[in-house]
Amino acid sequence: MGDFIYFTEEQKERANAVPIMDILKQEHEEVERSGNEWRWKKHRSVTFRGNCWYRHSQQVGSHAIDFMQEFFGMSYPQAVTYLLNGETGQDIHGRSLPKGGTRKKAVRPKEEQATEEKEKKVLVPPKKNDTMKRVYAYLMQKRHINREVLSFFARQGILYESTGHHNAVFVGVDKEGNVRHIHKKGTCSDGRSFRMNEEGSDSSYGFGYAGTGNKLYVFEAPIDFLSFLTLYPMNWQENSYITLNGVSEHAMLQTLKDYPNLDTIVLCLDHDPAGIEACGRLAEILVQNGYKKIKDLKPTYKDWNEDLKHLHGEEAIPAQEHPKILECNAWMEILKQVTDSVDIKYATKESVCRYYQDIYNALKKGNGKEQLEDAFDGGGMLLTGVLVRCMEKTGRELGRETNAHEILDNLHKRYQPHKDKGNYNTRLRNMQKAFEEAMEAFDTKDLSQNENKELLVKKCMSLAMECIEAHIFVAIEYQEPIQRKEMRMECSQS
Repeated sequence: MGDFIYFTEEQKERANAVPIMDILKQEHEEVERSGNEWRWKKHRSVTFRGNCWYRHSQQVGSHAIDFMQEFFGMSYPQAVTYLLNGETGQDIHGRSLPKGGTRKKAVRPKEEQATEEKEKKVLVPPKKNDTMKRVYAYLMQKRHINREVLSFFARQGILYESTGHHNAVFVGVDKEGNVRHIHKKGTCSDGRSFRMNEEGSDSSYGFGYAGTGNKLYVFEAPIDFLSFLTLYPMNWQENSYITLNGVSEHAMLQTLKDYPNLDTIVLCLDHDPAGIEACGRLAEILVQNGYKKIKDLKPTYKDWNEDLKHLHGEEAIPAQEHPKILECNAWMEILKQVTDSVDIKYATKESVCRYYQDIYNALKKGNGKEQLEDAFDGGGMLLTGVLVRCMEKTGRELGRETNAHEILDNLHKRYQPHKDKGNYNTRLRNMQKAFEEAMEAFDTKDLSQNENKELLVKKCMSLAMECIEAHIFVAIEYQEPIQRKEMRMECSQS
């Protein structure tokens, strides 16, 4: 571990005050308007305004320092130094550190940012064109959406063609019929893609329909919704539908609040990693809000319009499974074989400590890909096997007949990619915390009490999940530090 780096409170405030827009411009990242905010095109679930950002897919957000750590893999000192144009902190001994990287953009005064954030835009719907020829042509010929479906929403006044650019305008209204959200989609058929939410739009509303039944179908975008109705038109008006214009939960929750008759939610998001994660996150939010009847309905191809394109003989973008889930599936099969080789006699605190120490020893050699694989595919794999045996042994003492494979199947079901987040340092901290809590459970004075045994099983389960997630992180996400790669390359050439 290096010395602790000290920054003054004034330095931290200045670093956190840097507008996210300035950071992304400096990094040559593309952004687009999204209502009163901006959206990062590379990470479409990330919106920002001023120095504040929010990642809707994970329900997390903060300011500039955390932004650099979360998305650019910087440590805290690196992030602060970068945001302060190379200005450094001091180590614990009061020594100034070498100057780091700089940004070209100057930090704007906090007063200017505050003025920007206080501005509230009034939602002004685009003017209607006299006809809907361009919108009908695009949605029917290019997107294969049924004319009757389009005409229904056109008659409702919530789908129309704008003047000027002839965009398709999708209107989101509240329970009283007031316009609260506008989403515009370009109708050019030359491959150019345009879509945006009108400034002043309220994200708690979206394009949709309220039926009399108890089911709510949830979609990412209006064209997904219209494609679904084209594919499955039978009695569709009995149900309710809402589009999120992304994967934020706000419009879904507002609809459920406005229509108490809705008790069954069908999540119809894209069949790709982002959609899979969003389904998991939204389902969790629904449970937290008291909803129990939650279904996940996936298209055969990437999204519902791709299914519709395939039906009309066009080449469709295939579905994409989540790489973390695929890796988890494969890793669980290996863990079953490893656990079978671990004798129940090793279900002890001493064995847990031994294999955790193996992880620690491997990590002391560095944080390159090779060292992490040694740690988490070596000691981590055996530690997981021992922890499973500990849970099996303690379970038997509690009168359960659960075997090791059933425990691993339970771990498998618990894995949720939308929760499996964090950089290298965060994961190490989480694993260390889980290990310490497991040790406390092992050291409980009276382990003959059932409640203490239950606690031990719970803590062993948590540490086992950290081991599994650490392997998946190394296999799927981990990027070896560039400096270390370059250094090893130089050494190999010398």
